[in-house]
Amino acid sequence: MLSRVADALYWMARYSERTQTNAHILQVQLLNMLEQSGKEHEYIDHWEAVLDICASKEEYLTYYESIRVNPLIEYLLFSNKNCNALHATLSAVRENARVTRDSIPTELWELQNAFYLSLRQEILIRERPIPLIVLNTFLQNVRKTFLTVTGLIEGSMDRDLPFYFMQVGKWVERAEKTIRMVLVTLEHHKQIAIPIKEADGSFLLDLSEATESYLRKHRQTDLLCVIQYLLQDKHFPRSVMFCLQKIDEAFMHIEKETLSARFFELHAPLKSILFAMMNVDLWNITLEETILLMEERLCQCIEFGNTFATIYHLYEPSVQP
Repeated sequence: MLSRVADALYWMARYSERTQTNAHILQVQLLNMLEQSGKEHEYIDHWEAVLDICASKEEYLTYYESIRVNPLIEYLLFSNKNCNALHATLSAVRENARVTRDSIPTELWELQNAFYLSLRQEILIRERPIPLIVLNTFLQNVRKTFLTVTGLIEGSMDRDLPFYFMQVGKWVERAEKTIRMVLVTLEHHKQIAIPIKEADGSFLLDLSEATESYLRKHRQTDLLCVIQYLLQDKHFPRSVMFCLQKIDEAFMHIEKETLSARFFELHAPLKSILFAMMNVDLWNITLEETILLMEERLCQCIEFGNTFATIYHLYEPSVQP
C-alpha cells in the first residue's frame, strides 16, 4: 500500500476519534453548566479541565485575557486559532477521506463529505454566540454521525491493510485521550483540599463515556476506583488496557513478519506500555506520584504513536498529539 494512502487512513482514524471524543466532552460540559446554573466558579473549573483535555490552556490564554464561557466555546468549536477545534478536525477527517476514497466504502466518504458541507452551511455562518440548545443539537449530530462511521468501518470494510492502519490510529488516539483525561483530572484535583481517596470520580466517568459501564460493575464512584477502571479494565472499550490490546492486534496484522526490524522497533515499546499499565497501583502512592506516573504513561503512548508514524512514513504536519 502506498505510504500516502496509509498516512491518510491513519490520520483520518485519529481525527475521527478526536472529533467524536471532543464532541462528547463538550456536550457533557454544556449539560453540566446548565445543571450548575448560578454556580459559575464550579463550571468554570470544569471548563478549564475540558480546555486542557481538548486543546491547550496556555495557547488559549495567548489569545484571550481570561477563561470565559462564550469565547471558550468559540475557541473549542470554531476558532481558526485552534488547530484542534471541532471544525478543524472535521475538515481533516473529510480531507483524508477524500484522499482514500478508493480504500474506504463509498458510503463512508459520502457521509463524511455531506456532514462537513452541512456544518459549513448551517453552523459556521450563524451569528455568535450560538444558542446552547443549538450547540447541543450540533454536538449530538456529530456523535451520531461518527457512530455511524464506526458502524460502516466495522461492518463493511475488508480486514486488510487499510482497515488495520485505521485501527492503529483509532486506538492510539483513544489511549492518549483517556490518559490525558485522567492526568488533567488529577492535576485539577491537586488544587482541592480533599484527600484523593475521598474524591468523587463522577465527572471523569461522564467525560470518558464510562458511567453506565462502570456502574454495572461498581457501586462507589470514588476517584481512584474510577481511574483504575479507566486504566486497567480489559473489557471496557475506552480503557487504556483495552486500547493497547487492540493496537497490539492491529499491529500484528500489519507486520506479520515477527523477525523484521520494524516489528522489533515497535513491539517491544508496546509490550512495555502494556506491562506498565497492568502494574499500576494507585492505592500505595501519593497524588504527586500518580500524576508523574500518568505523565510517563502519556509520554510512552505519544512516543509509540510517533515511532509508528515515522516507521511507516505517516506524516501529517498539522497533527497535534
